[in-house]
Amino acid sequence: MGKKISLRYVLLLSTLIFSISSKGCLKKDIDPNLENDISSMSHINQAYSEADILNKPNKSTKSNSSSSKKNPTVNSEITLNVRGISISLGEEEKSILHKLGKPNRIVSTEYDFNYYVYNNDYSKLLFVAIRDSEVVGFYTDSIDFNFMGISPQSDLNLVNKILKKDFTMDFILTHNTHSYSLEIFMDEVGTNYVTGISLLTADIKENKSMDEITNHIELLVFDLTNSIRARNGLSTLSWSSTAANAARKHSTDMAINSYFSHYDKYNKGPSDRLNEEGITFQYLGENIIAGYGTAIISTHAWFNSPDHRENILNKNFRNLGVGFTYIKDSDYKTYITQLFYR
Repeated sequence: MGKKISLRYVLLLSTLIFSISSKGCLKKDIDPNLENDISSMSHINQAYSEADILNKPNKSTKSNSSSSKKNPTVNSEITLNVRGISISLGEEEKSILHKLGKPNRIVSTEYDFNYYVYNNDYSKLLFVAIRDSEVVGFYTDSIDFNFMGISPQSDLNLVNKILKKDFTMDFILTHNTHSYSLEIFMDEVGTNYVTGISLLTADIKENKSMDEITNHIELLVFDLTNSIRARNGLSTLSWSSTAANAARKHSTDMAINSYFSHYDKYNKGPSDRLNEEGITFQYLGENIIAGYGTAIISTHAWFNSPDHRENILNKNFRNLGVGFTYIKDSDYKTYITQLFYR
């Protein structure tokens, strides 16, 4: 596929006031309507930050010899306990359907599996990765999950003890074995506890074009955002396809025109984008991110930035639209915009 977007991440967490120029220098965006926009948008981000480049294990470069159909036995040692049931690598799809029922949504990913999304209770969000009618992984940030003794009540010391590692605090901790890759997501700026885990079998491969899964990624971001709100005692947001259209246009425009800002080259900002789509609002917020790949890592990255977390947890918002774009030859390849409003 030629899309090794999971190899490097450059997190860009922008603000309403600042943007980053093509030379990496900060410049101030002067908007003649800025004062009005701030008063009407309420909690729009007010700080600029840029994180270091991170490395993430590439899940798509395994030997082609593993591409043939296998029939692994259920690995009871790699088992997630969640929602009152257990899920193991190699378990049959029909067993999952018997335990959990039909998923609320089945979404394609850029890899050779689909996520079965169970989002009927956002405080117990669960994605089960299914390939060839077998479980090849899972993601959850459910309030009741337990994997190898790692749970939402686990701190860094316990994670290190269980995995026999010496991780230092980061929002994502990666643990690889010969059979799977485990990502543990931490609340780095809040509780310092585990917030979720993602596990995929080691022979996962890329096999879908990003263009085929744009809307699926956007809906996963929506689910992940509502999960954060539910776990923090807030009402969940309603999906806005109109705001999603505005957000997608902005993500694409940033990629095509090589900038990263809430304001485009015509100095149009979030309020202009919603107005152009016919949306009126009392409160407005926008989060943008570039270079962090798709839904799960990007949403956890936002959650670990105080200003972006403020938007996600804003009590005033009622609606959310998400816009994702992937352009291979752009500066950061992947761009995601969240537009919150009420």
